[in-house]
Amino acid sequence: MLKNDIVDLYRDVKSFYFFTIHWIRNNPFIALSVLIIYLFLFLIDPFIRSWFSGVHNNFSDTFFYIGHFYGQSYLTFFVILFLYSSGLLLKNERFRKTGWIFFEAYAVSGIIVTVLKSIFGRWRPYTEHGNLSFIMFNFSSNDHLSLPSGDVAVAFAFSAVMASFVDNKVWKVFCFLLAGLTALARIYHDQHWLTDVILSAVISVSFGIHLVKENHHTLSNGFSQHNK
Repeated sequence: MLKNDIVDLYRDVKSFYFFTIHWIRNNPFIALSVLIIYLFLFLIDPFIRSWFSGVHNNFSDTFFYIGHFYGQSYLTFFVILFLYSSGLLLKNERFRKTGWIFFEAYAVSGIIVTVLKSIFGRWRPYTEHGNLSFIMFNFSSNDHLSLPSGDVAVAFAFSAVMASFVDNKVWKVFCFLLAGLTALARIYHDQHWLTDVILSAVISVSFGIHLVKENHHTLSNGFSQHNK
């Protein structure tokens, strides 16, 4: 059973890789335009940080704490453990497989983000080194692990799968609003720049949506059905 799950993980990662390469080759102008726009956003990083630094108060502290909580790994770990173990104990294949899909979204997005963090070695905002300061191939200090954001990757990966449970626009918007709140919270708490959270969101949502499409039979109708 676990062996099959690992095979599925390999299949999903491989298909996502080839899908991404194929999309870039077939849409080079769009891909280049997106890259240029993203690089342009580096210019407004300091202004966004400055704006958030001026809205600190008791209400906003409490509000953005929700986003901070949503992006924590232990929330995702709990969901994965609950679904996967429940699926095994109850012999419910849909529960077990859904738990594994959450794990795939979390693990793959997390690995990609962690690798990029270490490669870029961008200084975090609170270090006051500026938004264009990097120490490439950093594998030590957390101060240099700003780009992209790990918490935001977790939040958007979680939301991408959660949003697929119900075919309802309000539910989908709600899921991604929670993830968006995590992104804003990371900027609010001076842990990340705007461009950090945007890159994380793009990575996690892209893989999450691909994962949902590859496993739509499992995720359709959430937990309302059981394998016969």
